[in-house]
Amino acid sequence: MYPYRSNTNIYQKNTSINTRETNVSVTKNDLKQDKRLLELLEIAQQETMQSLSTFDALIKNTALQQDVETLRNAYLDEVKHLKQLQEISYNISGKHITQPTQTEPTSATEINIENVSSEIEKALHQEMEQTDFFRELLIAIPKTDLRDILFEIITDKQDHCIRLCFLFSKYQ
Repeated sequence: MYPYRSNTNIYQKNTSINTRETNVSVTKNDLKQDKRLLELLEIAQQETMQSLSTFDALIKNTALQQDVETLRNAYLDEVKHLKQLQEISYNISGKHITQPTQTEPTSATEINIENVSSEIEKALHQEMEQTDFFRELLIAIPKTDLRDILFEIITDKQDHCIRLCFLFSKYQ
């Protein structure tokens, strides 16, 4: 499981949500010093690369060609997410983080027509788990403009889950 299940927010100390939102000012230097947050952002980029590979493999599958536009939209969202996560990392650390190594994409020939539904199911579970991960990451970042970016990623992930549920039921 992901290493995000523990409280990583070092900026809140026994305060209510309202107090925490209005009284604590966090500087970029505070965020830059939070090594755990930077590690979580790195994991988020790796997870996004994995989603890119998964959607790429599904797009190349001949059995899914009638739904390729649905999958392509999700793929393009993942490209956008990767850029957004790199932007967050740059805003926090002040330096460009090198592109994470891309996981080896699954070949389109590896997914045959018989196991299309199982591949869609794997992608669905992956997206649901990543949605939880990004929620926890959102909570780990105090109120800044960076949270808006994470919120957008979360809503995109939820949209991907809906699309994958549709495809799963269609190819079941």
